[in-house]
Amino acid sequence: MLFLIIFTLLINVFALVTLTIDEQFQETETVLKLIQSQYQVFQSVQNATFYFQPFQIDQDKYLTVELIFGFPHDGDVDIEFSITKNKYDNISSQLDIFYDLNGKYLMKSYQIIQINPFTFDKNDKFYIDVNIRDTNLTDYQYLLKITKTQNKICPNYCGNSQSGLCDAEIGLCSCSSQFVDLDCSKKAYQITLKEPLQNIIIQKQEYFYFERDQLNSNITLNFGLMNSQYQTSNVEIFIMYENFELGVPCEKYFNTYVSVNNQSSKSELIDLAPLIYDQNLQRYQRLLITITAQQPALIYLSASISTSDSNFDIDSSLIIVYVLVSIAILLLLTWIIVIVIRYRRSSRIHDEATNVSHIQNNNNRRNSSSLNANIIDQYMPKLQYFQILEFPDFQDLDIQETCSVCLLEYQKTAICRFTPCHHIFHADCLEQWIMKHENCPLCRTALDYKTLKDLLNLNSLTAFKQHLQKNKIKKHNIVIQSHLFSNAQTELRMIHNQLDHP
Repeated sequence: MLFLIIFTLLINVFALVTLTIDEQFQETETVLKLIQSQYQVFQSVQNATFYFQPFQIDQDKYLTVELIFGFPHDGDVDIEFSITKNKYDNISSQLDIFYDLNGKYLMKSYQIIQINPFTFDKNDKFYIDVNIRDTNLTDYQYLLKITKTQNKICPNYCGNSQSGLCDAEIGLCSCSSQFVDLDCSKKAYQITLKEPLQNIIIQKQEYFYFERDQLNSNITLNFGLMNSQYQTSNVEIFIMYENFELGVPCEKYFNTYVSVNNQSSKSELIDLAPLIYDQNLQRYQRLLITITAQQPALIYLSASISTSDSNFDIDSSLIIVYVLVSIAILLLLTWIIVIVIRYRRSSRIHDEATNVSHIQNNNNRRNSSSLNANIIDQYMPKLQYFQILEFPDFQDLDIQETCSVCLLEYQKTAICRFTPCHHIFHADCLEQWIMKHENCPLCRTALDYKTLKDLLNLNSLTAFKQHLQKNKIKKHNIVIQSHLFSNAQTELRMIHNQLDHP
């Protein structure tokens, strides 16, 4: 009745163009081109076909075609509503045919088809077919709307604020706790694990849903008929995983079917794994249930987790908790032990070198010029840790694996410096230390400007002397080889003379 009132108001307010599709019109075999955005249609023949053609500027928009029926009423609209792109051209394929399966299977008084942007151009024609399947054919009255929008339209605008809210970005309805279906038009009971639903009267059909959480992987649904004055012959139960094409289950589409007869009861184990978390709706997808009865029936309905599965889930959860806690405690104890060892080692080294450090620091401050970053880079350049280890001077040394300043382990690519006394530190740690103390953090060797310069010269002189020594040894070996060669020649001549003068 409400749709009929709205339908009449729209006709009167907007002065819509009226199309009468009857036998006389059908004989003309004319396919009407739709130019306006809305039409009032009276259809008294089985098939009606219209077409519309989008403009060039419409390519980036959603094309939406809606049928709003004034008669018949919701649940009695037995039609097949489809749109075909370029229907009478050879280029058309099955991918170019669009249906409203939700409206078709549920015989809804509101039906909608939407075509995505950038899937058509200005030369394409879209043919709208409204085929009445009702054997007792009556006059069908409906409002035909064609809309072009940047965003996807929510089906029937999700009813009202109490039944659901429209997400304009994706064109989906977020139904409230008491409603289901694509347009939130069906009132529904929520099934929970806490308490069963009892004394539910099924007049013709009712809708239910179960909303899973992260812990539940499967449930057992229990159905049964209750003793009452109703003479019930058969109750049919259709179960479906929520999707956004069909809305709710029905006799033409479902995932699981259950039948209950004569005060009997049934249990059905349902796998909830296909119900994934929907980021758009911010909830898990629902398990949807439709219960139909030819005669009024009084039923009960409950959901539970099987005992074995429940115990298994609890045991598994406890094991995981115990393992995680044990690992955390072990890591914490290891970290504390390492910190204590490093602290004691650092304190011992610090205590042993305190006196020497004070004397050296005083001498360094008197005899050296102030250090800065450029001087430190000149005498102790930055290198990656693995590059320092490749120096020959470090091949036979016990390599430091941790920085004595920050007590952190070296990474292979860490930026470090090494001192003339062959100790390695993080570059920034050593720089900050030297700016304050001007000595090696580990052995307290003076590292002021004068000492660094002297050590560099000393290292250069030592390298030069080693080079001279190597050359001297090389020349000595050449002289020895020359003498040996000369003696060998003399002996050969003597042997030769003896052979010539026996």
